[in-house]
Amino acid sequence: MNQTLGWLWFEDGTKFEGVWLGDPDWRARGEVVFNTAMTGYQEILTDPSYYGQIVVLTYPLIGNYGTLEQASESLFMWAEAVIVHRLELEPTRGASLESFDRFLRHYHKAALVGTDTRALTRYLREEGTKRAVLVPDGTSFDEVQQHLAQIDLTRAVFQVTTPEAYEIPGSGPRITVIDYGVKNSILHELSRRGAHVTVLPATASAEAVMASKPDGVVLSNGPGDPGTIPEVLPTVRHVLDHYPTFGICLGHQLIGLAEGATTYALKFGHHGANHPLWDEVQKKVLITSQNHGYAVRATPLLDRYRVRFTHLHDDTVEGLEHVSRPILSVQHHPEAGPGPSDSLYLFDEFLGRLTAARQGERHEE
Repeated sequence: MNQTLGWLWFEDGTKFEGVWLGDPDWRARGEVVFNTAMTGYQEILTDPSYYGQIVVLTYPLIGNYGTLEQASESLFMWAEAVIVHRLELEPTRGASLESFDRFLRHYHKAALVGTDTRALTRYLREEGTKRAVLVPDGTSFDEVQQHLAQIDLTRAVFQVTTPEAYEIPGSGPRITVIDYGVKNSILHELSRRGAHVTVLPATASAEAVMASKPDGVVLSNGPGDPGTIPEVLPTVRHVLDHYPTFGICLGHQLIGLAEGATTYALKFGHHGANHPLWDEVQKKVLITSQNHGYAVRATPLLDRYRVRFTHLHDDTVEGLEHVSRPILSVQHHPEAGPGPSDSLYLFDEFLGRLTAARQGERHEE
């Protein structure tokens, strides 16, 4: 292992040391979050929702099963960098797999290895989400300040969305996905249920949605503060007024904002594959995969919506359901990737609502 030392240097001057791995020229800068998943490091790092974030993996052993192209959630590693305690340099699962070091170098990203991730996680839990830079040993405080000043995460969605529309053929219902940073797993779950999927950029207009002739619309996950992208809300309102809608993660938050709710920043967010939720309709607990730093205040919506899902750790709103229209939103990731498959049934529920809405339209005709 290259024994070049590196530092995770926070804006308040706090520093955590480790060994630099990956691209020696990369300088990571962004928000630092911790993820509690025990597996799925490749899926986490390639999830567009992690754009602009430095990810601390709390599970102490990373890299033991290597990386595999098919496991990626997108075409790129969107996380700025990753911090781990112990790293296996070579995969133990098969010679055809790529090592974690080569994976990082392929995307020109870096990691800090050997860091006391327990102490770092305690720091984040006490201080909340903070900004930092990942720099090699010998970097001056002035240089760190220059890197910190360059952090801008306000319009992250437009950095990760598809530049143009594309289709995934299917013989079933037509589903339009508005891509705010969509994961491959979401598209896979729709496709394997037979849907014909059209993916539109985050900038899609109401006219573009109508031109795709959807039976239903999915508002995808994505990075950043939903309050910084008000220009997408007119299209969201059009979708809610005209189509069965399923909002996932950021999509859930945008539904809230479009309907008159507000959002707020969580102290250190929800990031991991072991978050318990209560499903008020099914009357059961779900263990879920999550990655978000904001939550919805749903009170202004409760004349039209009910809170369908609640987080059992902090009682935050984890999903909304319209009382009379086919609109469902979830704050977590029902497609998992990585994580438990407890809530895959929500894709079936959405498609069932969509089918019922189509049958209702035909009956009225």
